[in-house]
Amino acid sequence: MLNLLATVKNYHWGRKGPESLVYHLAVQNSQSNVKLPENEAYAELWMGNHVMDPSLVKETHQPLGEYLAKQAVEVVGATKDLPFLLKVLSIQTALSIQVHPNKEEAEELHKLFPDIYKDDNHKPEMAIALTPFLALCGFRPPAEIVAFIDHLSALGELLGQENVEKLRNDCGKSGHSEGIKACFTKLMESSTEDIKKCIKNVEDQLKCAQEHPNVLKVFQTLQRDFPDDVGILSIFFFHIMELNVGEAMFISANEPHAYIYGECIEAMACSDNVIRAGLTPKPKDIPTLIRMLNYTPQTQSSKIFTPQKYNDDPLVDLFSPPVKDFAVIRYRIPAGVTKHTVKLRNNASVLVVISGEAKLECQGSPGISVNRGSVIFLPGNIGKELSILMDPNVKEHFEAYQATYNDF
Repeated sequence: MLNLLATVKNYHWGRKGPESLVYHLAVQNSQSNVKLPENEAYAELWMGNHVMDPSLVKETHQPLGEYLAKQAVEVVGATKDLPFLLKVLSIQTALSIQVHPNKEEAEELHKLFPDIYKDDNHKPEMAIALTPFLALCGFRPPAEIVAFIDHLSALGELLGQENVEKLRNDCGKSGHSEGIKACFTKLMESSTEDIKKCIKNVEDQLKCAQEHPNVLKVFQTLQRDFPDDVGILSIFFFHIMELNVGEAMFISANEPHAYIYGECIEAMACSDNVIRAGLTPKPKDIPTLIRMLNYTPQTQSSKIFTPQKYNDDPLVDLFSPPVKDFAVIRYRIPAGVTKHTVKLRNNASVLVVISGEAKLECQGSPGISVNRGSVIFLPGNIGKELSILMDPNVKEHFEAYQATYNDF
């Protein structure tokens, strides 16, 4: 097992200094003589071997990829490299409305625009809430969107009668919706002046209606942070997801989404490809987003991803999405437990400790002490079991997340 140094990202949407979980984890993870400024935004903590920002072996500062390249194949396991990227996010203001391309599209975009799309990989991802977490994800069924349009005349006027009728005709149908595509395309291609006018009128109508208090709250939050941005109106197309602590959602390729507020674990295929279309000061690529979006609506409940117990262990959960790139194992060991043992698979993994302290031991390998902020690389050939040893005098529970190749 190896201690790793994670990479900190100070994006503008992150939480400031001590308000950010990323900040606290980074302080614990960094070298003891490093002091992090408290007035900066701490948005993401990256753990893995992405080409742009690989983790470092803490003892030597060697990039993780260089270390892995010199090891026997058994160290990584079923894959030649780590196919996943593990992150912690601390969100103060909304991230952009975005999609991630599928594998074929990612290869095409990287070939055509390597300065924008830095790698050629797809990016399915999963968010697991560490705090109450607010996000937009996936298209609502046509009937839900039509209900908003019928109550908000300004929105219907912006989208146009012909497009709204296409959408109305899709109500009750399953699969790809040409009506959603037509209406969303019209929204994204509308002029700045038309968007600004529509937002003002829609907000007035929402206040008067008082039928959707959570929608109004999200609307006003986005209007405060991104005044008159086209992305504000997307809340009538996308599901508003309010995750409780411990709940998760899986986001497949070409699925529209935006994180709005909260802190989460995020696991994904090892990629940083993003196509943006709103709620961002960064460059947008609306034509590409419109072309690549998946316009198949789903129910809100279908977006919640429910874990299963890992090997029937009541203290360990497995999040195994429908992709091979990654799975996440969550450990939540109560204070007072002195030893808990779990089975390991023959794949390399990366583990981050969110709370508590313990000693990790594997068969035939020296133990390693961990606490909040520790990031650990576990080789694929380290053994069949991992023991978590805890001091009975420590009153804090042990919580950690382990990303690995998904051969479950």
